[in-house]
Amino acid sequence: MTSSPASGRDLPWSHRQSYPIRMTLSLLAGAAVGVIGTLAHRLGASHNMPYGLVVALLIIVLSAWCARSRAGALGLGVHVAASSMVAWGLAVAPRGSGALTPVGFGDPSTIPFWSEHVGLVWLYGMIVVQVVMLFLPRRMFLITVDDDAEPAATHRDRQSADIPAAGKHRKGGAGA
Repeated sequence: MTSSPASGRDLPWSHRQSYPIRMTLSLLAGAAVGVIGTLAHRLGASHNMPYGLVVALLIIVLSAWCARSRAGALGLGVHVAASSMVAWGLAVAPRGSGALTPVGFGDPSTIPFWSEHVGLVWLYGMIVVQVVMLFLPRRMFLITVDDDAEPAATHRDRQSADIPAAGKHRKGGAGA
């Protein structure tokens, strides 16, 4: 099984756009995952099972992978900046009744560890995982196509060539 870099129609829609549009998509994706991760990161923290943090960081990794494969290292940089500004902005923005990213409550003997620290892990962790992705090799962000796979259209064309057209009979035998 061999593979080669994808091109043309084999690439996802967002990868076929012009460079400014790909950068804009990276910016919007970074802002979106910053909001989604900030809303999700506290799930399970009060029971010392921070599955929301794991999901939020996984979403950041997937979106950052797409940003780098779509627009290179600069696209990833835009993604890091957008997601960080949104998450940190939501963390420090004054709100009436509560914080989306609470950090530190005081007495650690009465509060579960993850409930107190998940906010800091989220805010710094999202930056760390994206910066680590910046130093990974470029080949990890290439979209490839399996060269051994037969495209569906070719398979259909080959099947229709084997079936005689309606109303026509094949001539066969020695007298043909």
